[in-house]
Amino acid sequence: MVVAVRSCLLLLLLVLAQAGQGGQVIDVGIYQNEPKIFIDAQGQPDGFFVELLGKIAAAEGWTLNYLPCKWSACLNNLEQGTIDLLPDVAYSEERARQFLLSREVVLSSWSVVYVRDENDIPSLKELNGKSLAVVKGSIQFQAIREKLKRLGIAPVFHEVNSFSDVFRLVKIGWVDAGLVNTYFGTKHASEYQLKKTGILVRPSLLSFAAASNQQPLLDTIDKYLAAYKSDGQSVYYQLAEHWFSPPDGEKHLPQWVLWVLVLGGLTSLLLAAVAILFHFLIKRKTAELSDKAARLEHLANHDPLTSLPNRKLFFDRLKQSLRRAERKDTMLAVLYIDLDQFKQVNDSFGHAIGDEVLKEIAARLEHQIRDEDTIARLGGDEFAVVMEPLKEADNIMHCVQRLSSVFKEPVMVQDQHFVLSASIGISLFPQDGTDAHTLLRNADTAMFKAKEAGRGTFQFYVEEMTRYAVERAKLEADLREALEGSGLEVHYQPQIGLKDGQIVGFEALARWRHPELGMLSPKQFIPLAEDSGLILPLGEWVLRAACRQISQWHSEGMQAGFVAVNISAHQLAGYALLDVVKKILRETGCHPEWLELELTESAIMTQTRQAVSVMNQLRELGVQLAIDDFGTGYSSLAYLRLLPITKLKIDRSFIKHVSENVDDVAIVRAVTALGKTLNLKVVAEGVETGEQEALLRTEGCDDVQGYYYSRVLPAAEAKELLRTRAAHV
Repeated sequence: MVVAVRSCLLLLLLVLAQAGQGGQVIDVGIYQNEPKIFIDAQGQPDGFFVELLGKIAAAEGWTLNYLPCKWSACLNNLEQGTIDLLPDVAYSEERARQFLLSREVVLSSWSVVYVRDENDIPSLKELNGKSLAVVKGSIQFQAIREKLKRLGIAPVFHEVNSFSDVFRLVKIGWVDAGLVNTYFGTKHASEYQLKKTGILVRPSLLSFAAASNQQPLLDTIDKYLAAYKSDGQSVYYQLAEHWFSPPDGEKHLPQWVLWVLVLGGLTSLLLAAVAILFHFLIKRKTAELSDKAARLEHLANHDPLTSLPNRKLFFDRLKQSLRRAERKDTMLAVLYIDLDQFKQVNDSFGHAIGDEVLKEIAARLEHQIRDEDTIARLGGDEFAVVMEPLKEADNIMHCVQRLSSVFKEPVMVQDQHFVLSASIGISLFPQDGTDAHTLLRNADTAMFKAKEAGRGTFQFYVEEMTRYAVERAKLEADLREALEGSGLEVHYQPQIGLKDGQIVGFEALARWRHPELGMLSPKQFIPLAEDSGLILPLGEWVLRAACRQISQWHSEGMQAGFVAVNISAHQLAGYALLDVVKKILRETGCHPEWLELELTESAIMTQTRQAVSVMNQLRELGVQLAIDDFGTGYSSLAYLRLLPITKLKIDRSFIKHVSENVDDVAIVRAVTALGKTLNLKVVAEGVETGEQEALLRTEGCDDVQGYYYSRVLPAAEAKELLRTRAAHV
């Protein structure tokens, strides 16, 4: 009996010990972003990040519990701590504050603009006025929006939830073009009958993101990533080759093409030999002089040890490449390559051995670049590469992989084996510099960052991103301070009834009197407020100020009508908008019928079911609802009939040329007819001439708004306008 009891106790202790040694369970968020991370047709996690994380988990004995979610939901889950880890997260200053991000960059993700096969948008300039689908809240959207803003180009953005939605809208013709990352585009463009353009967006740096309490988990992942990236034969490069390299059919030329090239080369060599012989026989002395001149020219422009172009010739070719890139509106890259700890070779084995090693490395590097690229030896153990043109976004990564493969095999000199590695820095034209010296200096800076990261790896130059983040953070801090103190104002533009010419109401427009930058319009700070989450307190502040002002005018006996306030998609995303409106109406004494809320098509379509519910409750309260910028979105007309709206506002882009453009006239006529059919008022924005007013009156438009009647006015001047109009009635 005692023996049996002891046996049971020993068995229990063994089970408990095994349970205590079980692997850690990691909850991992997963969303659809092929081929980097996705759920396959069998419902299983798959993709580059899934396999890479699986290798790390197997080594550490972790159990990975994948939890599917949409992109925005995944970010929320990570911030709330309901998941431990989220792969494939692009770096931004805001995300660095929200989550823990791995120190090691996993991938560099480019973005490309795609169009339908029959369309052509060759450059950024051609996007002006075009409609462009983008993923809401994505780093790619932020990057192209800022770049276009700096260039003064104004497309119409359509924000959707996924890259699949982007391609779907381009395919069916709702938008002119769509922006997706190169990995998704390469895999799915043919499926949607789309083609890529030459418009590229700077790379995003992709990492693993972890919840705030998971620093040990992230440290472990960083340890593996650093080790993988320093080994050119590691699973990291194998998976990158598997998931991102072109299909085999694209890697190799057909056999007949190779034969043609060989025969063409042999023929060329034969003809060249005959020409040289003929030239030698006829003009021997001239040939000798020419040969000497050629040798002198080669020595002046090439490195005597490796025969590669030297620094002088490199700069000449880089300047020529920059002129071509600027003329064709394309990108190019400068790669700065430095051998790691090469000084030890010279110190230990002498410069003669070191020179032979350098010659072998130079030959290998030259063999790995494309024919159109330039490689040079800048001096010592430093090399540089110019890649142009960059029409294929993934060319840089492929080039880096090829250059890194040079160091997979040891260099053998006089029975000595040398195992070497190199650090690579990358700068891009035009965002990292527009002249040769700046691009090379910035690539050199990036190379030193690569060395600091552990050698044997690569880094993109990110000074622009850092500078932009600092400026943006300062502007965000200033906006927070303005919300808490002073500086924000609400100005008003009247809306005029075409029947009697009287003021029927005002649109409230936010203005920011910045202490350093002066008066800022909404376009200059509303996007920042939306990205930083300040749009909710800002929107509430504007709504309260507008309701207080319209109530004051009515209490003074003025016929001010209503005040229209713009509502963003962020405000419509939650049911809190209804409570905020009720609270402000109660605080300010504003009657519900004095308030009109303007919502864009895209804001409604991104929150369809919830938006309709909130809008119905607002209409039951007595608040008027209008769709702003009508005609620029992609709402369904059948769905439009179900919305509890009272007014359509024709976007100013259709009014600007309505007196000359028959297409704009047709659009105005169609929108007006639609409004009458649905028993809705129709308002035209941006009216600036009497001809526009006359045409809108003929087409049956109800109300108008624009500089033809009044500019946007401070509250005191708007009040004086009311008094003046009332005196002439």
